[in-house]
Amino acid sequence: MGRTNWPALVTGIAIGAGVGAALGILFAPQSGEDTRNDLMGSARDRLNDVKDRFSDATDRFSDVADRVNNVVETGKDFVRQAQDTAENVKSHVKDLSDAGQRAYRDAKNA
Repeated sequence: MGRTNWPALVTGIAIGAGVGAALGILFAPQSGEDTRNDLMGSARDRLNDVKDRFSDATDRFSDVADRVNNVVETGKDFVRQAQDTAENVKSHVKDLSDAGQRAYRDAKNA
């Protein structure tokens, strides 16, 4: 491209940009303000979706935590009952042992 073609090239680019801008304005589906409002509305919708999903996840975590706490409490109750049962058995065995020793002594002394 020679030096003589630069003015024509710049003129062509300027005319092309002007025609493109004019066509963009003429055929734009909505105004800039409407487009910004749509974009902001979409952003708000996405933010609300994220908040809802986070809230759902928090609720699920809370449900799982409650279930785990219930299992732990049930386990503690089971341990307490087992300890009580073991104490009762221990007491009965001691009573039987004492009764057996008394019966032995009585038989030996008789």
